[in-house]
Order: sequence, then C-alpha cells, then structure tokens
Amino acid sequence: MLGQLADIRGRWAALYVSFIFGGVAATLSAVSFEYWQYLMCKFVLGFGCGGIGVASFVLSTEPLGAKWRAVLGIATQYWWAAGICLMSGVASILTEWRVFSAFVVISTLAYCGASAPLLKESPRWLLISGNPEKAREVLTSMAKENRQDIPEDGLPPLKQPASTKTVSIGSLFPYPALRRRLFAMSFIFVANSMVYYGLSLNVGSLGGSIYLNSFLSGLVEMPSYAFAQFSVEFFGRKRTLIFLNAMAGTGCLLSAFVTGKAQTAVALIGRFGIAASFNMIFLYTTELFPTVVRSAALGTCSLVARIGGIAAPQIILFRRFHDSLPSLIFGATAAAACLTATLLPETKGVVLEDDLEGAAKQASAKSSTREFVRFGLSSEYNDDDDNNNEEDEEILPR
Repeated sequence: MLGQLADIRGRWAALYVSFIFGGVAATLSAVSFEYWQYLMCKFVLGFGCGGIGVASFVLSTEPLGAKWRAVLGIATQYWWAAGICLMSGVASILTEWRVFSAFVVISTLAYCGASAPLLKESPRWLLISGNPEKAREVLTSMAKENRQDIPEDGLPPLKQPASTKTVSIGSLFPYPALRRRLFAMSFIFVANSMVYYGLSLNVGSLGGSIYLNSFLSGLVEMPSYAFAQFSVEFFGRKRTLIFLNAMAGTGCLLSAFVTGKAQTAVALIGRFGIAASFNMIFLYTTELFPTVVRSAALGTCSLVARIGGIAAPQIILFRRFHDSLPSLIFGATAAAACLTATLLPETKGVVLEDDLEGAAKQASAKSSTREFVRFGLSSEYNDDDDNNNEEDEEILPR
C-alpha cells in the first residue's frame, strides 16, 4: 500500500507517512499492557517500517545516473548495519524493553525533524507525474548543492515522457517479461528475508553474549556491502546475486554440521552473503521496473518478503526435532534463490525507463546496455554521465 502511495503521491510523502505509522505504533507498544495490544502495535509498526524501506531507497536512487546508482544505492545500507550495531549496544544498556522502545521513538522524532526540511522529492517522479518545472527546480537545486557549473537561469527544460500516468502494480501483468521479473524477485525477497532474519534471530543459540553476537552480525554486514558495491560494478547484478546466495547457502549448510566457535564463524559467512544479497536486491529491483510502477514493484516484493520473515522464527523452532534442521532449511532456501536468480536479466548500465511500454521493449531487446533508452534532459544539456559514459547511455529511437 505504501509503495503504491509512493507512486501516486510521491516518494517524500510516502516516506513521512510511513514514519508516522511507525512512530505512533512504537509509542503505543511501549505503553501497552496486554498481549493483543502489543501484537497489533507491532503489526502497524511493521507496516510503517516496510514503507520506510521502500520509499527511502527509491527516493535515494532515482535521481542518480547509471554511473553512481549501484555504488550509492548499496551505500545507503551502511546505515542499516550501523543501526544494528548501535541498537545492540543500546539494548545491552537499556535492558527494560519499555525504556528501549521510548528511545526508538525519540530517535525517530529527532530524525524526522532534522531530515524533512532537507529532503527533496524525486525529480524523476515529478516528471512522470506531469510536473516538469518542479522537477527542473529540484535538479537545479541539486546541481548547485553539488557545485556543478550550470546556466544562471538553471537547467534547460526537461523532456516530458510520452506517458505520465501512474499505474497500479497490476498493470504490468499483461507484459510477460515484466510479470516474470516480478514473480522471480518476489521469491528471492521471500528467501532472502527468511534466511536473513533466521540468522539474526538465531544468534541466541550461538555461543557467547547475545548482544555481542548481534553487534558482530551487524558489523560483518559492512564489509559485505563493500563487496557488493565492488562486485555489481565489475561482475554485474545477476552474477553477484547468484554468488552471494550461494555463499549464504553454503554458510548455513556448514553451520549445521559444526559447533562452538566454528559454528559462529560459518554462520557469519552465511550472514555476510545474505546481508549483501538482501541489500543489492533493492537496487536490482529498482532497475528491473519502470518509474510508473517502481515503488509499487519494490513495495510488492518487500511485502511478500514478510512471509519469509514470519516463517523464520517458526523454522528456528524446528530445533526441537534436530539442532541442525533450521540451518539446513535456510541453506536450501538460499540455494533455491540462487537458482531463481538465473532467470533474471542483467541490468548493469541500464538507464531507467519511465513507462511500461518502454520497459517491455527493453526486456525484449538483446541484453546489451546500449539498447536502453536514456532518461534525460533536452539535447541542449549533457551531464557527467553523458560525457563520460556514452557507451552506457546511447540514445535509441522509441
């Protein structure tokens, strides 16, 4: 729902509506005294957090050109890992859960107050929603803040896309290639969520302090992101996704057959792989779908990913039958995601399409970055990506 809201009302609006949902739910959960009250608050909190992840990622990556989209898109997740490390330390100090929840609420309010005046709406969304002048203003402001040389009266007029109507996620189903991408990415999201949260929730079964293990699991994500940034640029999105899921599956399977420090070590290998994979699939998904359904597609994938998150703690309970059974299930799931990734096209160097028809034409073209239509300004203006990466952004007739 919030992903669809981001496509209809804008990324900025969806982001802060999500914060409101999450903040109110976190506040109410901190003062709840019955199980069902707490459960409902957590349900709404999860609803808000899902919207935050989708809207913030799309808002961060849409203004970027092909040259920087992978590096900076993946870099946004360093803050996620930093949050795990930070909150592990906070939880070790604020051991009373109500006090901990209050800390989360105060932190959220402080962030919203500080960030709201600074964040601008996505210029790409503004353009396809029929507001090219506002999009031009935002791009001009960004260029000035980045100290780029631009004309005194700002950037030249933007090209209006042929289609400016935002559509629902169901609108892509008549296009077989886009439909296949959605189903494949949805399964990969479910698998990644299951394995990621399964390993996260399983830290209590590892040796040592639960706070230290949680801190280390967050810390190991940072080098995994750095690896993903390097790999998606040199080896492409598809190969990187296949490798990372294979690594995650291997780590999970090996952890089923060892104990003690060796188990912790191989579990961290699995965490390395799944953390990098779960990070980069957000980038990959935004490149697979056009602007008119980008947030809705990412939101749909994020929604079905909750199935994996819900299943993860139930799978951990299988330890009552055999200690290694959860690890075997997580390993097999990661392997299935690895195989599913082979069905997806490579998107390295892709210049994002705006409408479904253009995306469908991309999907039917040969897998070459030179066969993608660029999103851009009028022919009077060329940015750094145009000058330095012409091989990635060749203009083709529609």
